[in-house]
Amino acid sequence: MFDLDKVRGGINSDMEDWLEFNLNGAFTTPGGLDLISPLPSEELIAWVSGLTKQHHFAKSGCDIFRALSLSSPKPLNQYTAVFDFGIGVGRLARLFKGFNGTYSGVDVDKRHIDWVQSALGSYVHARTIKPRAYLPFDGATFDCIISVSVFTHMNESDQLFYIKELARVAQPGATLMLTTHGERALVRVEQEAEIQTLMNIPIESVAITRELFPTPGYSFVRQYDHFTPVEKPKSFLQKLLSGFKNTDYQYGITFISEDYIRRVWGQYFDIVRIDPAAIHDFQDIVILKARG
Repeated sequence: MFDLDKVRGGINSDMEDWLEFNLNGAFTTPGGLDLISPLPSEELIAWVSGLTKQHHFAKSGCDIFRALSLSSPKPLNQYTAVFDFGIGVGRLARLFKGFNGTYSGVDVDKRHIDWVQSALGSYVHARTIKPRAYLPFDGATFDCIISVSVFTHMNESDQLFYIKELARVAQPGATLMLTTHGERALVRVEQEAEIQTLMNIPIESVAITRELFPTPGYSFVRQYDHFTPVEKPKSFLQKLLSGFKNTDYQYGITFISEDYIRRVWGQYFDIVRIDPAAIHDFQDIVILKARG
């Protein structure tokens, strides 16, 4: 039986207690579910992430929260204005229940935003945005910007557009934590058949990516080039794309080298450090500091 008094503060509770409660305690303790944020339906979870169970979705969110906490210069609950760029259906946002600051999120899929607003709207301000559109915020708004599994799927022109936009909405001195596919992710794709299947990109493109990694250090492999919304989606990635015309949004797998990040992203931010494979032994967390 979990001691509910330990977690009544939500994100302001001890981090390990809060994460353990979200993983297990809430489901085994009477009244526990009232103290955590709702979980999306399994259908919506599968649509967004390819996972099939609410427990797996909750664990993934807890893993990401823990990794970001270890990378952050200060506890996540000590920021005052957090921006979740690519909020999805709140995999991370759910864990900010009880947050004393403001938590804002955007996503290009209205289905995601509708669910976040209905389930997490008491503490999350979520908006739908259009691809390649300016963010609907004033400059210097946020002291913490988080983006998980977004820059891992962008072509280079979209990436540069949004890097500039994040620099615009970040307060001077703000912390940014953006995830990328770096060297470790590329090695795993090269060596592990299961990862190759998950990525669902031509194997020859992996060899090309390896050639590109030293310079220019950016490789984008578009997925489902010939997919159109009238076709029946066969995977969660196709489902993600089914709300867009092919001309609206290019979705693929992106690999970015450390040299590229320092050379290109370093034009807009101070590079604090890069924590390699910090999320699920796959995605890097790039920690940046906004200038001003």
